Amino acid sequence: MEELVRYYPVFVEQCLKQAGCDGDILLAVGLPYSYWQEQHKPGGAVSALAKSLTGGAIKEVAVFPQGLGGLRDYLDGLLERPTGNVLGIDIGFNTIIFTLFSPHKKQIIHGKTLNKRGVHQMATSFLLPRIKDLAPSGTFTPVEIAFLIEKGYLQYGFERHDVIREIQEAGVAYIEHIIRDIQGELQAHVGMHADFDRVLLFGGGAAFLKNGLPARNIEVIVLPEPEYANARGFQTLAFAKGV
Repeated sequence: MEELVRYYPVFVEQCLKQAGCDGDILLAVGLPYSYWQEQHKPGGAVSALAKSLTGGAIKEVAVFPQGLGGLRDYLDGLLERPTGNVLGIDIGFNTIIFTLFSPHKKQIIHGKTLNKRGVHQMATSFLLPRIKDLAPSGTFTPVEIAFLIEKGYLQYGFERHDVIREIQEAGVAYIEHIIRDIQGELQAHVGMHADFDRVLLFGGGAAFLKNGLPARNIEVIVLPEPEYANARGFQTLAFAKGV
């Protein structure tokens, strides 16, 4: 992003035009929580990034822990803050960001970015085995996987095969798998503070789980328009400059 802003001003101008932005702009961006925590100090990377992105119409830059936006978006819709911890899971195509947050203390307890996780892994490890009769080679390019997940069907010539049910089943199995992994990470790093009452799913990958998940011992919530939840929360945080 820094290189785009510095060396491709026309690209930035076009992005602002497409977004309908004019006048002075406050830009909100995110960094992985552990890196943000380490670098959020005088002379650190957080202030350096904010300075490097400032220029032109962008008058101010706010840098937040990635994944916090979805949590804030959820809390903004509640009449009062819940007492138990909330686990936010931001599902991307090749990364998953989890953030354990205490609404009562207004504090992030632990967060981490899991690389090579997300929609691509869900498709290759959980969806393709379910539709192996329709995909004898068992392989798809990342672009083909994105197309398959988004459209919900495979087409050969004049035949179209609906795989929406299989995508839903793979998504549910994958989220259960991810939550188990995250619970292991949390217990290893924060021990007895690793409990949570509800799980929030957001990000582009969560958009494929809109039909809901089976009821479990904990509440699992897919945020409305999950692909924009982090951006909505960042907007609130940027205006408030705090949680």
